[in-house]
This record gives sequence, structure tokens and C-alpha cells, in this order.
Amino acid sequence: MSPAAPGRRALRRVLAVLVLVVAAGSLAVAARTGPPTAAERAHALESQLRCPVCQGLPVADSPSSTARAIADDVGRRVGSGETDEQIRQYYVSRYGPGILLAPSGMPGVLAVGLPLVLVAGAGVGLAVALGRGRRRARRVADGRDEELVARLRAARQGGAT
Repeated sequence: MSPAAPGRRALRRVLAVLVLVVAAGSLAVAARTGPPTAAERAHALESQLRCPVCQGLPVADSPSSTARAIADDVGRRVGSGETDEQIRQYYVSRYGPGILLAPSGMPGVLAVGLPLVLVAGAGVGLAVALGRGRRRARRVADGRDEELVARLRAARQGGAT
């Protein structure tokens, strides 16, 4: 087994894990059958909206009367044909961007996606660095090296006296 084999194995493992994660995500998206029902859309929206009177709870999980009123309103808006984005924008205009539990739009994608990309990049970089470090052969001093060290020591001792 060559010294580079463990580094290559580690890199292959990292790449295999990344491929599995992408494949699992693709399968999850592909497994979804048809468009969501109105109730599924309403619940998804209720899970994205923060309860205005609770400490960070989504409307879907909050027991407050305000959250129930918002949930009823979201269901009514979904039933009347408003898009998810129109409903989110209504609540942002009424309560401000803090009503959203997760950021949306391009800044939201960057806020969520950029750290994931950075972590994945760091993992690949680490695997590559570990692979390179293990590939380097250990250098062994030969006769010329020992002769050079002896001359330098002699020169230092001769100049120090």
C-alpha cells in the first residue's frame, strides 16, 4: 500500500458522502407527487410565519389566539387563490420582515446556502490537504547531509573560540 492510499481513500469517502447527500435530496424532491393540496400549502405557510406574540414559535405550533387567527387567515387566503409569495408579502407588510422564520429571496438563499457551501468546500479542502500531507515521503539524511552538518558545526566551533 502506497503512502498516498489513505489520503485518496479519505477523499473518496468525502466525495461519496457528498454524492449520497445530493442523491438523497434528489430522491426526496422526486418522490413528491403532484402539487400540494390547499391544506398542505396553508400548513407550510403557517410553519414559515413567526407568531407575533410568542417567543420564536411558528404560527403552526403556537397555542395563542393571535396565531390561530393568522392560521385561519392563511387558510382563507390560500383558498381564495393567493400565491404563497403574496401571502408572505402581506404578513411582511403588516408585521415587518421579522414575521418570517426563515429568510426568503436571494439574501435568504445566501444566508442559508453560503454557509453550507463553505462547510462543504472546507471539508473537501481538508481532505485534499490530508491526502497531500500523507503522500509526501519522509526524507532520510544521507552521507552528504551528515557531512554538511559536520562542516557547519566545525565552522561554528572554530568561529566561537
